[in-house]
Amino acid sequence: MSDHTVPEELESLLSAERLGTYHRHAPEWERSPISLYLLGSDLASSMHRDLGVAEVVLRNAMNDVLTERYEPRWWANPELLDERGQEAVAKAWKDSGSNQDSPPGRVVARLPMGFWIQLLEAGGWVGQKPFRTRRYYDATLWRPALRFAFPGSTLVRADVHAVAQRVYALRNRISHCEPVIAGVRVPGTRTRRSPAEIHQDIITLVSWISEPVGQWLAHRSHTPALLADAPG
Repeated sequence: MSDHTVPEELESLLSAERLGTYHRHAPEWERSPISLYLLGSDLASSMHRDLGVAEVVLRNAMNDVLTERYEPRWWANPELLDERGQEAVAKAWKDSGSNQDSPPGRVVARLPMGFWIQLLEAGGWVGQKPFRTRRYYDATLWRPALRFAFPGSTLVRADVHAVAQRVYALRNRISHCEPVIAGVRVPGTRTRRSPAEIHQDIITLVSWISEPVGQWLAHRSHTPALLADAPG
């Protein structure tokens, strides 16, 4: 859609705060703020489509290897998950209306992306003092199981987690309708990943799980075409 086809009322109906990012970055993109806003919306939609594949592939790959190592109801094993993980499973169990006879996949399907990203962390605490204990995910989840979900990667757990966390940050930003045109901040840092870099993170994560699926997703995605005229 070109600028002259945009209804005049659109810009006035968008808040100044909402358009502020686009006014700041319009010169480097050589576009008007409203044109950049529309491009940003198209980018968010395209990346959301890519993330839909990445999230399901990540969840299923991790669940498969954990099921193989710890049985289908691995998420109910009290020795595996830390407090945050147990709370997420309890919520998924309740929200899915599960009971002891329900298929394990009902809970798995309800577990949010953040849960799977947390499983790639070092692990946290569980229980109350004096029984409070630490869960070490390197020993209980990564080495026995989760590393096999990423056969295309030779990296350690922390490095895989870093990429997955950046992808999750993009997902959250899009879910909250925040601009992506200026990139996405790397969690815990002041560094920003450009739209092209964060899209490559999606492709990298999926490719670590399955190279053919990663190549297919890269070919299918509309994001590179939208970024063809990106500055720098």
